[in-house]
Amino acid sequence: MTAPTPVETQLRDAGLKATRTRIAVVAALRDLGGHQTADEVSTALAANDAVVSRATVFNALDDLTRAGLVMVADAGPGATRYEWADRWHHHFVCTSCGAISDVACPEDSPRCVDAPGVEGTVDDVQVIFRGTCSSCIGPGAETT
Repeated sequence: MTAPTPVETQLRDAGLKATRTRIAVVAALRDLGGHQTADEVSTALAANDAVVSRATVFNALDDLTRAGLVMVADAGPGATRYEWADRWHHHFVCTSCGAISDVACPEDSPRCVDAPGVEGTVDDVQVIFRGTCSSCIGPGAETT
């Protein structure tokens, strides 16, 4: 019997079975990097000869997201974008070209922003910065 891989261990620690599909979806997200749609993950799996239906990819992404192993990068209207949740962070979305980039969180925690006045328990905070990226602004322009 072989030892479980780190991904298999993470899946099991999150309360999920380490199925071939979930492992393949995680591998695709990690290999692709950035912020991917379910269709992009599905295309990557097909390119690697993994026969997985689109619905199965969506279900795996949903399971992985609910388990906290995958993050949703909210870029606004359009397809949902996913990424491997190796560290907690927020996102900057360029309103000109649509590029999404990560914005480090002061603490590696889903609760890195205080929410004064909220009645209840905060489990998750996502901040989306919107503006124009430095590539769209052009060289030499000041950004903040």
